[in-house]
Amino acid sequence: MSPTFQLGRIAGIRIGVNWSWLIVFALIVWSLAVAVFPSQNPGFSDGEYVALAVVAALLFFVSLLLHELGHALQARREGVEIEGINLWLFGGVAQFKSSFPSAGAEFRIAIAGPLVSLALGVFFVLVAVFGGLPNAIDGVAAWLGFTNLILLAFNLLPALPLDGGRVLRSALWHLRGDLQWATRVASGVGRAF
Repeated sequence: MSPTFQLGRIAGIRIGVNWSWLIVFALIVWSLAVAVFPSQNPGFSDGEYVALAVVAALLFFVSLLLHELGHALQARREGVEIEGINLWLFGGVAQFKSSFPSAGAEFRIAIAGPLVSLALGVFFVLVAVFGGLPNAIDGVAAWLGFTNLILLAFNLLPALPLDGGRVLRSALWHLRGDLQWATRVASGVGRAF
């Protein structure tokens, strides 16, 4: 049995989910339903908290998928073949069949996902603050906004294989014109983190 099952395709890109994603999904639903949402919005039933938590967890994983689609669609524009996207325990990964054609291409591919996360984070925070929605719904929007922004900050740490590590490697590659050297240096920085 494969540890990853296929959800389908988006824009021709295969989308898969590893079984470990189910564990994270359950933990997110549980923590939101038991701790986060009851403290933010007291007075709802347990079922309502679970429903809000399921919606928030699903939208969180849609956010991760959109982040990875940002990488994949930019890679396609750069001429890099895409194997697919897999969501798993620690988030998601866009898998490429071919290597990056240049330092600039790697930079643009690496930064595309974080730009999507930034847009999502700002969007959800603005919805929470200015949307005029009921407290429970704006609580979900606020959680999604801040979670996307926290993931953005973490993902931009200059440590391979995070996007920030790929941005660092692309800058070093551009600076010296040596991909192997850039990979060694960026990997060393990643190990330090």
